[in-house]
Amino acid sequence: MNERDFQSSAASRFWLFRCVALAVFAILAFRASYLHLFAPSGKNLQALADRQYQLHEDLSPYRGGIFDRREEPLAISIRTPSLAVNPRVFNPDQRQTRTIAKILGTTQKDVQQISSKRGYFAWLQRQVHHKDAARIMALGIPGIHEITESARYYPAGPAAAHLLGYVGLDNRGLHGLELFYDRELRGQSQRIKGAKDARGRRIFTGDDQAEPELPGHSLHLTLDRVIQEIAEEAVRAGAERAKAKGAFALVSDPHTGKILAVANHPSFDPNDFRQVRIDQTRNSALLDQFEPGSIIKPFVIAGALEQKKVKADDVFDCENGLFNVGGVTFHDDHPAGLLTVSEALVRSSNICTYKVAEKLGRKAFHENYLAFGFNGNIPGAGRDSSSGPPAAEGNEQNLRAPPWPSGRVSNYEKWLPIRFANIAFGQGMTTTGLEIVQAYGAIANGGNLMRPTLIDRIESADGNILASFHPEVVRRVISPDVANTMRKMLASVVTHKNGTGSKAKTASYTVAGKTGTAQKVDPVRRTYSPDKRIASFVGFAPVEDPYLVILVVIDEPRERPAYGGLWAAPVFSEIAQKSLKYLNVAPDLEDNKLMISAGEPAVEPGRL
Repeated sequence: MNERDFQSSAASRFWLFRCVALAVFAILAFRASYLHLFAPSGKNLQALADRQYQLHEDLSPYRGGIFDRREEPLAISIRTPSLAVNPRVFNPDQRQTRTIAKILGTTQKDVQQISSKRGYFAWLQRQVHHKDAARIMALGIPGIHEITESARYYPAGPAAAHLLGYVGLDNRGLHGLELFYDRELRGQSQRIKGAKDARGRRIFTGDDQAEPELPGHSLHLTLDRVIQEIAEEAVRAGAERAKAKGAFALVSDPHTGKILAVANHPSFDPNDFRQVRIDQTRNSALLDQFEPGSIIKPFVIAGALEQKKVKADDVFDCENGLFNVGGVTFHDDHPAGLLTVSEALVRSSNICTYKVAEKLGRKAFHENYLAFGFNGNIPGAGRDSSSGPPAAEGNEQNLRAPPWPSGRVSNYEKWLPIRFANIAFGQGMTTTGLEIVQAYGAIANGGNLMRPTLIDRIESADGNILASFHPEVVRRVISPDVANTMRKMLASVVTHKNGTGSKAKTASYTVAGKTGTAQKVDPVRRTYSPDKRIASFVGFAPVEDPYLVILVVIDEPRERPAYGGLWAAPVFSEIAQKSLKYLNVAPDLEDNKLMISAGEPAVEPGRL
């Protein structure tokens, strides 16, 4: 290299050095200016450091409780231990691994996999029984720590399980009311602050700081735990007698619209939700849409009486059980000739009911069904009932309700003659259990359709009422005189020698109601099944001063004949007798008027 080349190379290196130095100086100057003008305060710098070197672990929040109308707990949160480990320290020997696996009901392989995990934090098992946690901690294994969490407990076990639903390990609602009201019930999680390493992995010591939690709101239902358990036992026994696929019952107060029991069979225990099959969790009592069959007939007659198209003693020719409509012949199970309207209801005549519907006319007939709340025509009970924000403190409001499905009644303008006839006696339309009990409640209470509810109120953890329910009359559907006439007619269904509901009688109380037997639609063939039936009975008691409306549905009874009067009516009888006695309602049958308990005073109708 000559002297000129050397000087050129030195000059290049000098300029390169100057450029690098200037760049570094510029960066430092910019950083200094940024820190001077825009840097966070000392507190914010600490927060920034916390984000970089601290990690938060959310524990299960303390959910608010769910209670029945008498403040009996249906779902509560309890403190329970969970076991966490630092895998870098947790290294049990073979004997200890075997002991842990046996106590926790898991495998030795699962325990070994936890100890081989990367990082500094892992759950060994969450929500462990106190005795099991104590036994494991007594082993003295390094790296294992006990953390107190909140877990859900259902004191009544399977009672109202389909309605209540259940929560997951993180205490979030997964089903039923626990899911729908999760925002209100959940509360704010407790957080544990811990350190993390440069790779963002948790360094768990067991001495981490815990932030305070905020308990959730409590949910107070209109349900009565005792009546719920009475209904569930009766439904279970009834389904087993009939060898049925399933069964359900609803119990309501006709004067307020409050639902007192929602019973389904088969049932499950939400305390052990991980063992539950999804087909066990369906709340058929509130979710199923079904063809009602003959339990719809009283509303045809009530509408015709209200419109003064017929009188109870008007006589119709029931055609000896066979009648042709639009080229299609339909029949009565109990053939008859001339019958009054009252007698036709007692014998459940399809032919007479259709002739009464004709007196009303299609439009008035359809409007009458809508007035009684069918086709989702009850505010707060059907498709539009879930609107509204979650309950918030200081904002007492009408409760948002779960969007229970509603039945379907097609537009009368599209009916062929045979469709009109079918709908008059409960075929070719669907309804729900909630619609049925509210419609019968209108007959029982003197003519008012009530808005139904399962929720009485929502309270904050400190006892403030955030949202509440008040009984609401949706509309008057029939006059008190017509309601009184219908109560007497429905009582005859139970007491008359030709009545189909004789098995609904109770030992102490008068009963009014109606039987129903409906064919089920085969979803594959899209026609009525030749052997699958829905057997039902719905009614109220006592007749003159009704306290309860009760619907019982037996789904696909395999025993024959599959009549509602044979399989559903006895279940109604058991629920009515035991529930009214529990409520200390005075018997109104002559031979039983002294059979009232000397304990709690009788509850007045409408005050349940």
